[in-house]
Amino acid sequence: MAGFLITDEHLGDLMNGQDTPGSAKGFSVFAVDANWPESRQVMGHGHSRVTGDVHVYLWFGSPHFDAEAEHVTVLSASSGNAESTEALERDFELYVHPGEEPPASLPASVPVTISADGKPLTFECWRNSSNPSWVARGRIGSTEVVLSGSIEPSMLSLVRVSDLTSFSNPFAPLMKDFPLFGN
Repeated sequence: MAGFLITDEHLGDLMNGQDTPGSAKGFSVFAVDANWPESRQVMGHGHSRVTGDVHVYLWFGSPHFDAEAEHVTVLSASSGNAESTEALERDFELYVHPGEEPPASLPASVPVTISADGKPLTFECWRNSSNPSWVARGRIGSTEVVLSGSIEPSMLSLVRVSDLTSFSNPFAPLMKDFPLFGN
């Protein structure tokens, strides 16, 4: 993950010095705070040169992506990025209604307060009473955040990160030519 630094001033650093399209302006990556005791990994990322949309997926939990162990996933997406809607739908199907046909539209959510950069923010949260998993969606500044996990969401503390070099990346060999990470 060497060379993957995110700066508020110039997101172009994220993309190997190329100019940043306007829609990614104000984009930030959020992570579970440094007190998380388990593995911290980059699960995926993307950048559209056409729309300027940017997103980063992070995993906090078992180093082998064991969904039965305590875990949290965090998607940070630039404002208006379709990936946030797709992630919410995928997570809803996987976590809230596993093995069931998902409903045609999202049911009513309940508010949950999650700390982000030390400030309490209200997120929409969906749960399934038959399992401890949940999905939440919120906005931090101009970044859309989709969370899913198995620990109580109100216990989470999210922080803005500008350097992902401390996160492991099990997919690095597959992404070496992807311009977002570069080499």
